[in-house]
Amino acid sequence: MKFMITALPIELIRYRLIFETLDPLSLPDYPGSAWRGAFGHALKASACTQAHGQCNACTDRPGCPYPPLFDAEDEAAAVRPFVFEPHASSGYFPPGVPLSLDMVVFGWLNQWLPLLLDSFQALATQGLGQTQRARLRLVEVRAQTDAHHDRWHALTGFEQLRFGSLESCYPPLTLAPIAIPAPPSSAVLDFITPLRLKFRGRLVKADAFGARDLLITLARRMEACATLLESLPRPPAPEHWLAEADSLITQAQLAWRDTSHYSNRQREAMKLGGITGTLRLQGPVLERIWPWLWLGQWLHLGASSTIGLGQYRLR
Repeated sequence: MKFMITALPIELIRYRLIFETLDPLSLPDYPGSAWRGAFGHALKASACTQAHGQCNACTDRPGCPYPPLFDAEDEAAAVRPFVFEPHASSGYFPPGVPLSLDMVVFGWLNQWLPLLLDSFQALATQGLGQTQRARLRLVEVRAQTDAHHDRWHALTGFEQLRFGSLESCYPPLTLAPIAIPAPPSSAVLDFITPLRLKFRGRLVKADAFGARDLLITLARRMEACATLLESLPRPPAPEHWLAEADSLITQAQLAWRDTSHYSNRQREAMKLGGITGTLRLQGPVLERIWPWLWLGQWLHLGASSTIGLGQYRLR
């Protein structure tokens, strides 16, 4: 199946939040989980209209953004319309240094931008960190208005922003359709964060990873995201890509990296290893999958994509 797309009016925006540390801060490897947990607590506090704070008994639940983001019944199957991309992977940050976080927001969640920014203000006040919270100050917010040309628009007035007042704080964003370049004859895919795949309950390790694994996880992720992005064309069934899959990867330099994160839900450290490295791609399958592979640079692939895993760059 041959399908070319040149530009898509997709509600897919990458926001950049630049903080300043007010207290000493230590971040673990791949701190997306720490950001997600702190943001979830802040969002619930900002959005909740009930004194009891219980989602199940809340009469406002149908119109509240918190449950579909953090309180879904099927945690594994739920598609979250956001992805965290921390700039700093780990380390110690003394007071007074910048700390940046990108957040890719897609679909209906963009309508809640005022609430999201209000929640990040609350996060900064409450602090970030697992054992000892470090206070932050939100100093700048940008939006990537043209992903292809890496153009950013500074959002002013967010300090006074409250839900429902977006237009009064700054003019609405003018977003360029996401431009997808023509498929190249070959491309290099660099994994920025580990790719974590599970098939039939088993983790796919680096020495067993192949083109079929890449194609299946790409098709699954794009199919899931299409349920939230009406203008995203659904990919064909993976079988349409698998016939010539063996010719897709011409070179692979992959390794397995073990890491872990603390789960507030499980109240323990959880293993979070995945595949890192580089793939060189070419052939007819590359042309067929190119639109979705290009968009995957924003949507990520594999498990734990919400906290930043499965991020890659094409060149």
